Amino acid sequence: MQGDANLETARGRAKQSLVIIVPRAKLDLCRSLSHAFGDEAHVRVIPDRRFKDRRARGDVNGPERRRGDRRRRADMDGELQAGRWIVVPCGSGHIDLLNATNQAILFLCCSHHVVPCQKCQNTYQFRWIPRAGPDVFPCPLCGNDLTPTVVAHAQVCRYWAPPGAETTESPITVGAHDTSIRAATA
Repeated sequence: MQGDANLETARGRAKQSLVIIVPRAKLDLCRSLSHAFGDEAHVRVIPDRRFKDRRARGDVNGPERRRGDRRRRADMDGELQAGRWIVVPCGSGHIDLLNATNQAILFLCCSHHVVPCQKCQNTYQFRWIPRAGPDVFPCPLCGNDLTPTVVAHAQVCRYWAPPGAETTESPITVGAHDTSIRAATA
């Protein structure tokens, strides 16, 4: 039973494109961001769970084997201490954003999906992001490059077929007929 629960948890994490970490002192912001990404199951909003004294406390179980906290990153610590949330893209593959089919899927199917900008601390729908080029997605407010976030989204979005797997099934229904997105954009 426990193995099944762990397997489901691992499958859920494998489909995450983004993890947004919010400072522990701002739980209202955590709820607000969770609401903004509510219908997108691939985005996980969590409060910062790290404790500063985690390695400093005396442990009765024996000496500490690690030299330091593996989750500690200076660039993220500064943002969290300043009361700002951070975005961690989880995608590990490559999406060809120059491909006309992929551009059409982003434009037609993902235009209402939400993308966060860590620098200006705002969220935007894809359709609000201007295109500086076919494969560059700058933030509308601050100009920060959102391309890694867009790629991470595309890797888990239900409208994108897994690499190498062309399908004829589609989650989109047009009238009474099911159509393939790949066929519609070809």
